[in-house]
Amino acid sequence: METHAILAALVMPPLAPLLGLVLALVLRFFPAGSFFAKLSLPLTILSVAVLWVSATPAFSSWLGARLGAPPEAPQAVPRAVVVLGGGRYRDENSGNERLSATSLERVAGAARMAPERLPILVSGGRVFELERAPEAGLMAELLQETFHRPVTWREICSRTTAENAVNSAALLHDSGVESVLLVTHWWHMPRAAELFARAGLQVQTLSVGSPSELLPRAQSGLLRWLPSASALLRTQVYWREILARKWYQWRPLPPVRSC
Repeated sequence: METHAILAALVMPPLAPLLGLVLALVLRFFPAGSFFAKLSLPLTILSVAVLWVSATPAFSSWLGARLGAPPEAPQAVPRAVVVLGGGRYRDENSGNERLSATSLERVAGAARMAPERLPILVSGGRVFELERAPEAGLMAELLQETFHRPVTWREICSRTTAENAVNSAALLHDSGVESVLLVTHWWHMPRAAELFARAGLQVQTLSVGSPSELLPRAQSGLLRWLPSASALLRTQVYWREILARKWYQWRPLPPVRSC
C-alpha cells in the first residue's frame, strides 16, 4: 500500500511541481546556452504556477465540480446500509488509535440519516502494517456505544475502495442481500458507487456533504486566488478521486481479500 501512496503522490501537487523545481535546478548546471539550460527558467515558472494554482480555493472548487455523479440508482429497495471507512489517527508513541474526522463524519451521517430498520455493515481493515485494530472495528464500536445503532457485519480485511466493494459484496451476498444504501463522502461517492455496482450490488447513495460546500464563505473574492493549505488538501483529494476512478475503469476488480 505504501507503493501505491508513493506513486499517487508523484502525479499530484505538491510533490509533482516540487519535483519540477528540483529538475529545473539541475538543468541550471548544464552549459550556458545549451538546450537543457534554456529549459530551466520555463520549467521553474511552470512548476511555481502549477503549485500556486493547485493551492487556490478557486481551482480546488473547479476540480471538485469535475468529479462527476454516481451511476444512476436502481429502483430496488435497499436491504442494508454500508458505511465506508475514511482513515484513522494513530499515536506513534502509545499506539492508540481513533477514527479520523473523515471516518467520524461518515459514521455520524449513517447514524443520523440511514433508516433504523436496515442492518449495517461497516467496511475497513488495516491499511498499513503498524495499525492495530481494523477500521471497521473502530467504526462499529462508535456506532454501537455512542449512537446505539447495532452493527450486523464487520468487513475487516479491505485496504482500498475496490476491496471495500468486493469484500462487502461477498459478505452481503452470503446473507441474501443484493441492494444497499452506501454511505461515504460526496466526493468519494461517484467512484465508490461505481465499484460497488461492478461488484454486483444495487446501490442507492447516501452522501455525506455535498458539492455546495466547495467554496466556503471565508474564501470568496480575492481570497479565492490566494493559496492555502486547506485548498491544496482539497485539490489532492479531488485529484486522487479522478485518477483512481479512471484507473479502475480500465482494470478488473481485485479478488476478495482475506486476512
